[in-house]
Amino acid sequence: MLQLLRNPDYRPAGVVDGYMRQNTHIYAGRVGLDTTSPMDNGTTITIPFGGVVEVNGHIYTVSNPFERTKPNPNTAYWIVVIPSADGTTAEFDLVTRPGVWSPDKNGCYFTSGDFDNRRTLDWVSRGTLANIPTGAAGRVYHENTKRTESISLRRGWYYVSLQSGAGAGNGGNSTQGTGGAIGTGGVANARNTAEMVFFADKPLHNIRIGADGQNGAQGPTSGTTRAGGGGSGAGEESVFENISTGFVPPGQGGNVNGNNSVSGGLGGNPGSNGDMVFFGNDLESSMFLAVNGGRSGDFFGGGGGSVISSGGGILRGGNGGQGGQSRPAGTPGGTCSIWALGN
Repeated sequence: MLQLLRNPDYRPAGVVDGYMRQNTHIYAGRVGLDTTSPMDNGTTITIPFGGVVEVNGHIYTVSNPFERTKPNPNTAYWIVVIPSADGTTAEFDLVTRPGVWSPDKNGCYFTSGDFDNRRTLDWVSRGTLANIPTGAAGRVYHENTKRTESISLRRGWYYVSLQSGAGAGNGGNSTQGTGGAIGTGGVANARNTAEMVFFADKPLHNIRIGADGQNGAQGPTSGTTRAGGGGSGAGEESVFENISTGFVPPGQGGNVNGNNSVSGGLGGNPGSNGDMVFFGNDLESSMFLAVNGGRSGDFFGGGGGSVISSGGGILRGGNGGQGGQSRPAGTPGGTCSIWALGN
């Protein structure tokens, strides 16, 4: 339910009532006011003369510029307003956590501890959050499968941590002969990360979580002949609003080592399907070069190197894995975790 704030009454019989209504309107308009203009040059935080801030119903103006060296240049700081005992003046100080959003005060206030009932300005410096949160405590969102969605958050300060889908798993090299190495498929295990401290003040926030690249296929074997393993697909990027992890490149196909050494293919776009180039008059006596054995392509891993078996057949290298960009929603992937900050 909403209650009307009645307009002032100019009629003589309602002068007192009119002034009360006028004062109510003035107070309602200034609740949460913050016109200060803090700045961070990387080492020093300053607040110039002239801005005003409302704290618990009192308006304070910045009568003297504030300047403070950051205790740690790489740490993010908020600014807390500390009124004097009689409330006639106030000072600024730096803190590593903001207050909790108070809907009735239209600002962020501490609710416990040394700064109980004191306000933090609507600003945060550059730097990394001190004591980065982990686990379920304070966490308001956590997903780790491919998806695109929009979520609603209460007003206030938050920390978001992103991981991309996994990629960059190189296929294993193969070695010919008895006891030689098998060309194992590349396992997607490298991820990119991104993080941000932000203030939630809009209806919806957009999230996209990227999928893991598919693991590469093992290179086939025939007797003592072994082809190279395929590389994993690319890890898809994860995005929150305007920050992105970027995508993780696909893995390279495994090489074939031996008398006729060949290289596995590079993943990506465009990709070869594993054609071989022959020199000589017959298959078994020719020298050859295998390029991108197995499947590769747009965000796919490189195919493993191909090889001619002792029986004269061609062992095509293991296929490169599919890129996360092409995999369906619900595929295991990166993560997006969001924690509420305050106190």
